Amino acid sequence: MSQQEISPNTKELALLEMLSLVYEEMDLDTIEERFVNLTADIFGFDRVGLFFVKHRKGVLQGKLCKGFDPGMISSLEIPLAGNCLFTKPLITGFPLLSSEMPTDPFVKEMGLEDFALIPIVNKKRLSCWHIKKCSKTDCPAYGKKWLRCWLVPGTKCGNIPLEDCVKKEEMCQECEVFAKQDSDSTEGVMVVDNFTSKNSITMNNITLLSIVAHAVGGAINNAKVYSRTLRESIRDDLTELYNRRFFNERLIDEVDRARRYGGVFSMLLCDIDHFKMVNDLFGHPIGDKVLIKVATILRDNIRSSDMVARYGGEEFTILLLNSDKKLAITLAEQICRAIAGTLFTEIDGKQVTASIGIATFNDDSISFEGLVAKADRAMYLAKNKGRNQVIAL
Repeated sequence: MSQQEISPNTKELALLEMLSLVYEEMDLDTIEERFVNLTADIFGFDRVGLFFVKHRKGVLQGKLCKGFDPGMISSLEIPLAGNCLFTKPLITGFPLLSSEMPTDPFVKEMGLEDFALIPIVNKKRLSCWHIKKCSKTDCPAYGKKWLRCWLVPGTKCGNIPLEDCVKKEEMCQECEVFAKQDSDSTEGVMVVDNFTSKNSITMNNITLLSIVAHAVGGAINNAKVYSRTLRESIRDDLTELYNRRFFNERLIDEVDRARRYGGVFSMLLCDIDHFKMVNDLFGHPIGDKVLIKVATILRDNIRSSDMVARYGGEEFTILLLNSDKKLAITLAEQICRAIAGTLFTEIDGKQVTASIGIATFNDDSISFEGLVAKADRAMYLAKNKGRNQVIAL
């Protein structure tokens, strides 16, 4: 039985609905989930699986699916190699039907019979032969704009044919052309089949899906860029904690909420003692490592409902939700002990300590400015009293 062709009107609707992902959504998970569901619903496939390239691991990692057994796709890691069947659409940039492909161990593992592989890419790749003005017409990569030549054996760079894909990739990674490839760009493969219905898959529908997949690949990449930009706008570059601006916005929100609905919370201001001495004796790169380590200690010693941020320089701040002054003191002292009890091998095992000031909503102030000022005064009092301690005024 042959899979029914999609009528022209249905094709137009399918394109409109699926391409709406390009401009309507910026949430990565939503785009990917809708893409899988729409592919299954509109094209009538029994099963749909989505894989994405993980460049650092060198694999195609399964992510989500529809119709497959739970966990089957997400547990798969397929080698990103030139001789791997699932990598072929990434190499050529074109979809493949099962009738065109030899057997593969992952095909058997997924129970695929009549199936197709569709590449998901977001941009054309740069071509070595074009950029280098290469004249080696007998090279397998010559003239092929989409080819990932570093995954194809037998390509020629210089006068030496390279049959080993691993050595070829190692050499390409040092090439300026390879360096221009955007390793963060979206690359993946969608597998579709009709495991239950046994309907054959038509090339016309696969061609249409490939066009849509290319556009959705762009949408996925845009969502990644948006997510990364959003993250960078609220995170500190060095420690990856929240930054001061985001913390202040959150603190203002908590003040407004507590004023309106009641409740209590506390904030801590934490300053590393004698940090200038660390920079002077060991240098700023080592000082940065100390800051990163302190950030990790703070992150590991707060509750999941709390929030820690880098406030500036060697100062950190923590928002303790649903915490009165007594609980805030207990938590702050725990943090103080954790920092003092950590071995800092970066500075020859010398001890690092911190002074912490506490301010509690209602007890100390009911305003943003008042809480920050009170915590700041308490922190400097802790320093004046000998450091490595917690003060709550």
